[in-house]
Amino acid sequence: MANKKLEEFVIRLSEDAKLMESYVENPKAVMRGAGLDETDIKTILKGETKEINKLLGSDMECYITGIITLMKK
Repeated sequence: MANKKLEEFVIRLSEDAKLMESYVENPKAVMRGAGLDETDIKTILKGETKEINKLLGSDMECYITGIITLMKK
């Protein structure tokens, strides 16, 4: 089951260049500011595709790839 709050955040991230820039600079602060759960934040920061996929659901796979790519930069 997809995490709606996280899903909405990821979509906003893909549409808002300033939010994306802030996310690249300080992902934890941006996710906290968006009201994401600490467990979800830790999962995203680990960058493990399978775990992120569990949070977002398979429909969000292209976004998952983007998140992981950003985290590895």
